[in-house]
Amino acid sequence: MSLFKPFQTALTCCAIIIASTAFARTPLPASPERITQPYPNITVNTLSSAKELIEQFEKNDYQLNKVKTDDQLPHYFIENLPNDLNSLPVQQKTSGFVRLLLPTIKAVNDQILEVRTKLISLSQQPTTNWSDEEQQWVTALMKSYDVKSNDIQQLLLHVDIIPIGMVLAQGIDESGWGTSHFAVAGNSLYGEHLPAHGGKYLTTPGGHVKVAAFDNLYSGTASYIHNLNTTRAYKELWELRSQLRAQNNLNGHQLVQALSHYSTRGEAYVDNLRALIKHHQLDDFDHVTFSQEKAIRVRFEH
Repeated sequence: MSLFKPFQTALTCCAIIIASTAFARTPLPASPERITQPYPNITVNTLSSAKELIEQFEKNDYQLNKVKTDDQLPHYFIENLPNDLNSLPVQQKTSGFVRLLLPTIKAVNDQILEVRTKLISLSQQPTTNWSDEEQQWVTALMKSYDVKSNDIQQLLLHVDIIPIGMVLAQGIDESGWGTSHFAVAGNSLYGEHLPAHGGKYLTTPGGHVKVAAFDNLYSGTASYIHNLNTTRAYKELWELRSQLRAQNNLNGHQLVQALSHYSTRGEAYVDNLRALIKHHQLDDFDHVTFSQEKAIRVRFEH
């Protein structure tokens, strides 16, 4: 009889217990609109002008053509906008705005995909196998996404990304390439009005319209996507997105056709978004991943 067998058995049991405990303690992913501290705890590079940002992009060889060729995106965390993008030459302003916003959109979408992946995993198990924490997590998501049916497949219709090209196009159109007052002062790039439940806001002259304001570009982008994913006026968008995903063809140029209710301009708004996506090749970023290079965090002083 081996003297090592009981010891090996004990080690195996301990390993299983440790692995099970580690799995049980793995935090469930949070929806991006719920994340209050989205940036890594690293040194903040404080800049004062758009010119300084462009210089930093050049120094780190952050070029859009290179991103498209390599499908690799530098890990930039840009918290807010400079107030002088209009001072740049047109080509620098347009490429600079896309470069500063692109990593934020990617980070928000990646977080949504984490939530979606976990939901898909749970949907493939009987609910009796779910932990109490998982049950509470799904219930909270149902409430957050206003899904009253308690049907996880219905929830999955809501919990999904907005293609990068579509987000960029709306950010460009609604913020004037990042130069509007609401974009610079309130990190509000997508024309969101103050929601019924309240929150931070800025007002138009005379105070007739309250525009939602955010602490940073991540929060503003997360809120805009959550708005698209929860507002019933965009039911057509959810259904079209599901169809395009099933065809492995989810892209901004096609999905924007479901945005005629987003603006009073209706179909003219959709046509303009499509023109932006096509002219600036904004759908070319759908498959980029973050590079393994050191993350860079940037904040502008106004």
